[in-house]
Amino acid sequence: MKLRPLVPADYASVLALNTTATGLVDPLGLDRLDWLRLIAAHAVVVEDDGRPIGFVLTFTPGSAYDGLEYGWFSATYGDRFLFVDRIVVDADRRREGVASTVYRAIERSAHPFARVVTRVRSDDPAGLTFHTDRGYVEVGKQRRADGATMSLLSKDLTD
Repeated sequence: MKLRPLVPADYASVLALNTTATGLVDPLGLDRLDWLRLIAAHAVVVEDDGRPIGFVLTFTPGSAYDGLEYGWFSATYGDRFLFVDRIVVDADRRREGVASTVYRAIERSAHPFARVVTRVRSDDPAGLTFHTDRGYVEVGKQRRADGATMSLLSKDLTD
């Protein structure tokens, strides 16, 4: 398994993977994916045997990213965070440590930021457990226009 930059040739695979996580991550179309890749701090594909099995997108403070939760983190933490917008792993490869490997890489590369932040649907016990087991704590909640409640999570990297 290796992590490598997401390139336009990956778009079809990334969009298909994102669709498998519908309800857990925001919808994603081709134009938005292309824009997010260009403004992301990390736009990474997880590849195994030459096949994309996951991807991750992160954003730094001051980016053009327009997500609701990102706005909350910006107002709360200023310029001291790295935001994980989404991480998606192929359903057949979940529970194999792929997401843990990606998070370790993100957390190691987060310097100079004091924390890594993300959001998880409050009704996603697996996602919440994954993050709390990694040391993330809930620092807020946010209700979206679609009625979903998001848990806003943060992991302090200065400990």
